[in-house]
Amino acid sequence: MNIYSKSKDWKERILSNFASTPFTLQIGEEVYECGSVEGFWQGLKCKGDMRLYVFGLSGMRAKMAGKGKKIRTLEIGGQEIRYGSEAHGQLIREASKQKILQNPKAGEALKGSTGKITHHVPGSSKPVFKMEIFLMSVRQELFGH
Repeated sequence: MNIYSKSKDWKERILSNFASTPFTLQIGEEVYECGSVEGFWQGLKCKGDMRLYVFGLSGMRAKMAGKGKKIRTLEIGGQEIRYGSEAHGQLIREASKQKILQNPKAGEALKGSTGKITHHVPGSSKPVFKMEIFLMSVRQELFGH
């Protein structure tokens, strides 16, 4: 299975971090409303009201909202986290997990998947984390395979 926002297979599209799959995420004492995993990921690069706005985005709008923003650390939920660190990765993984738990169609797609998940997309984007690893980890945790 290759997760890709423009796939012809709905299961691959809905598992993409671009998919409009609203979820809430609690970090520390704060609860955030997110429109997609991509919105959350890109919103972490922002501050204040802009962060909350970007959290609510999905698709290319979310990606473009964070494009070119270079940060070394981010502050959220009372924590200061180094960008690209294991703690940062755990935030993205938790967002992926909440997306699956709160969106039945996404949960169905992940539960029904087998084997390796890939994320090959056109272009030269090199994300700091491999979404396929997070999804396989969430699948193992939630569905045991």
